[in-house]
Amino acid sequence: MTLTPVFVTGANSFLGATLVRHLAEAGHAVRGLIRPSSNDILLHDLPLERVVGDLLEPESYRHALQGCQTMYHVAAAYTHDPQRLAEMEMVNGEGTRRVLAAAIEAGVPKLLHTSTIGTIGQPVDGSLATEQIPFNLTQTTAYVRSKLAGERIADTLAAEGAALVVVHPTAMFGAGDWRPTASGRLVLDFLRGIVPRYPAGGINWCPVDDIARGMMLSVERGQPGRHYILGHRQGNLDLPAFLTLLSSSTGLPQPVSPRPSFFAGLQARVRARLRSTLTPGPTASTGTDAAPERLTCNPARAISELGMPQSDLAEAIRKEVGWYRQHGYV
Repeated sequence: MTLTPVFVTGANSFLGATLVRHLAEAGHAVRGLIRPSSNDILLHDLPLERVVGDLLEPESYRHALQGCQTMYHVAAAYTHDPQRLAEMEMVNGEGTRRVLAAAIEAGVPKLLHTSTIGTIGQPVDGSLATEQIPFNLTQTTAYVRSKLAGERIADTLAAEGAALVVVHPTAMFGAGDWRPTASGRLVLDFLRGIVPRYPAGGINWCPVDDIARGMMLSVERGQPGRHYILGHRQGNLDLPAFLTLLSSSTGLPQPVSPRPSFFAGLQARVRARLRSTLTPGPTASTGTDAAPERLTCNPARAISELGMPQSDLAEAIRKEVGWYRQHGYV
């Protein structure tokens, strides 16, 4: 049997490796782009043709795109380090342009670009965000701004005729969040008995396996040029609901102590406020870094149009907690 070749960027990441596993199980020959120094803990037992390269250097992976039927662009840089913000912006913006252009030049017929729930606009009436709401936040993080730049590149290529869909994953529960991501750090805070910092308006959570399958369904059934929020209909959780779900899923008590760094963070914000009275503020083009007030959403489009699965959140939590314990995170 001839396996269908597909290309995945960021194959070693939490979401990327989960996607690789599901693609392989579905009968695809997966070629995965990873950087030379990448942590490959999730790839050891996966049938993967490794392509060592860099998004910004298309010659390092152009050959691997030949013959692929789909390119899943998952890779992204994420940092809050002021010294690395320019690098993140380059990877998430120009890196997206180069890898999508290389795939189009290689004749890859179907493309998927992975954005983030953070680039979905929030309704002014406080209702749940949908794909129809354009980005409307005046203050956000450098990461979201960089992802928005990449997303707009993808939208332009789709408008020019590329068979490309854009997906917006929400926060993910599941085994293998080795970095850990911002979502994983919230779970680890809980496991360490710390009340996490959490958006006042809540977060949408979804099993990472559902999101990976949703990405595959987006390629199979999605409309080119369309955006899909990959989330869970029962996943909109404020902090009390988040803590209650983790407690009921794991049998652990809910934490009662604040994060140890709370007062340090408060002092840092005070110092930043004082500095702002002495130095010019950020320009309108860059905005300011600010945590989102909410990351809730309505994933109905992906559920109805794609048939995106809606697996048990508690089971995904138990898998994540078990993986963290097995690998010594707690």
